[in-house]
Amino acid sequence: MRIYGLKREMSPTHEQTQALTRNVGAVRFAQNEMLQYVKENLETGTKISWTYFSLIGEWGNRREEVAPWHQECSSRAYLDGCNRLATSLKNWNSSRSGKRKGQKVGFPHFRRRGSNDSWTFCDGYVSKDGLSVQVPRIGKIKLAERLDIPENGRVTTLNVRSRAGRWFVSARVREDSWVAPEKKSGNLAVGIDLGISDRIAVMYDSNGKTTEIENPRFFRSDEDKIAKASRNVSKKKKGSKNREKARKKLSVVHYRVACRRQDFLHKFTTDLVKTHDQIVLEDLNVKGMSSRKGFKLGKSVNDAAMSEIRRQVTYKCEWYGTELIIADRWYASSKNCSGCGTKNTELTLGDREWCCSTCGMIHDRDKNAAKNLMNLAGSSSVSACGADVSQGSSLQSVEKQENPNDVGV
Repeated sequence: MRIYGLKREMSPTHEQTQALTRNVGAVRFAQNEMLQYVKENLETGTKISWTYFSLIGEWGNRREEVAPWHQECSSRAYLDGCNRLATSLKNWNSSRSGKRKGQKVGFPHFRRRGSNDSWTFCDGYVSKDGLSVQVPRIGKIKLAERLDIPENGRVTTLNVRSRAGRWFVSARVREDSWVAPEKKSGNLAVGIDLGISDRIAVMYDSNGKTTEIENPRFFRSDEDKIAKASRNVSKKKKGSKNREKARKKLSVVHYRVACRRQDFLHKFTTDLVKTHDQIVLEDLNVKGMSSRKGFKLGKSVNDAAMSEIRRQVTYKCEWYGTELIIADRWYASSKNCSGCGTKNTELTLGDREWCCSTCGMIHDRDKNAAKNLMNLAGSSSVSACGADVSQGSSLQSVEKQENPNDVGV
């Protein structure tokens, strides 16, 4: 079984656009109204239940008073608002009690218009020809591009979203009969060193071929346009129509950057997974790299989208039967000599080339890291997709005080 999403742009009429806007607003209104109810009870110390069904029941008791116009929108919109709040409260409570691992989750906040304007429902469907989608209380909305659902797949939920003045629908498809393919039998392995310089990735495969992928820097290329559009927004009076127009122009620029980046990443990762049998990536501390004080790398690190590259490679390896190995975060791929294995403990972030003091080999920092990562494919006993390589003959012992943020930059 596999679950994935398919996204297409919609072409709604003016009346349908207004109806979509009302329903998205209904989701936001129900979520904010029930959040106010929860906060009031927390402040007074009253114990209440904030599960999905409890919030739905409370909304049913309050809707005539707080939203006499509620019948103008689909009831599914209010249910979605309650579901979002219940999920947020559950995550916050689990994080506070320690049951949820990872970064701490804060208390839910009130949603504002223009922030994640979306609506999720389960009683819509895509037409057989894939040219329209059925939305509750609105009807059929044409799609700008055909959305074909596989014969063995079924749509479980639909999500409509407004972004940069355009409407999109995302279909969550579930294929119960899908079986993951067997692992590829070939031995073509590749080590990938991700970076933020002129090369977003340097790859070295088992045939001795080095491939350099140029860093497109999509945000940097449009940074002047973003700055200009942001200044125009700040100059307009808050709450005015001119400010709203300027804000939409800014969102269009940001959306263009995001689309270009996603297109590049999908083409790069798909070609990478299809043409190799084994892929070795580093377990980079991307958040630590972007927030590291004194280096000011946050903008460049986020523009390179290293976490998104790993996410796409991970699920595509499962789809195409490619073996994925994740090198341990403490493995110093840049500091180890790929020729003799000597570790250069004095290597700094600004050293792009260095000479091994033992064998005299001159290394390009990124190419050397890619070679070391590729060598892990043959030396490691770990072969499961997504597993962490923590032991192996090519791994050097790492002192705990070494900063993992140095790896792969």
